[in-house]
Amino acid sequence: MPNVKCPRSLESEKGSILLEASGFVTLAFGLLLTLSLNIFDLESRQLGLEQIARNATRFYLLHPGSDLLTAVADFQALDGHFADERVDVTIRCQPTDCLASGAQIWLELKAGENAAHAFGVIP
Repeated sequence: MPNVKCPRSLESEKGSILLEASGFVTLAFGLLLTLSLNIFDLESRQLGLEQIARNATRFYLLHPGSDLLTAVADFQALDGHFADERVDVTIRCQPTDCLASGAQIWLELKAGENAAHAFGVIP
């Protein structure tokens, strides 16, 4: 095996603080940017799911004879994040007749790690 000698500058532990600081700042900024984009996406998905729950409940309250699951599916199809994603729907009514005047309706939507709730009273 041949003996290769490196220049002294490569063997030295001496570095440039400007170069090291620039490298650190670049890595830190990249991590911060990635974290910010992930948080923005998570918040955007949460707001979208809450909008679907709120609009579906509002539509059902204005049109009590309509189907709440159909309203959720219609508003889900309009949302860019959840159009092709499975959304679990839970509907609770008190009293159990959701069409009775004064009935309270709770709508809960879950998609992945996001969950949204909406509440309404039948007029």
